[in-house]
Amino acid sequence: MSKWRYRSGAGGGNPALWGFGLGGCCLAIIGFVTSVSVMAAGEDDYLSALHQEAGKVDGGGASSRGAGGEAADGRLSRESFESELKEKYAGSAVFYSKLAPGSQEEIYQEYQSGASISELRKKIMDRFLHR
Repeated sequence: MSKWRYRSGAGGGNPALWGFGLGGCCLAIIGFVTSVSVMAAGEDDYLSALHQEAGKVDGGGASSRGAGGEAADGRLSRESFESELKEKYAGSAVFYSKLAPGSQEEIYQEYQSGASISELRKKIMDRFLHR
């Protein structure tokens, strides 16, 4: 005789489904679909928050700059630029501080002309490594 004794009725021959009728299966499916849709909505919120933060870092938007350190054209003064570099990009700030004053001025002038932070960080490393 086999280990499982089959019963006829709801669930057929599968012992795992004994006691579950059509209502139990529907509830399980509804629960699964609901949880998946809630997870997807949470991921959308998470992704949008990530995109907003990435925009702040890449674009260096006005929201990351204080009104006290801005020059007339909306860019930061040199002191504010160096301070922000230290706060947000500590490694690049260390290399920037080791550059000759002429190289530091050149990088600041490129910042004033609208260069992105990624371009500036690359230039800092190039100047530091004498490339």
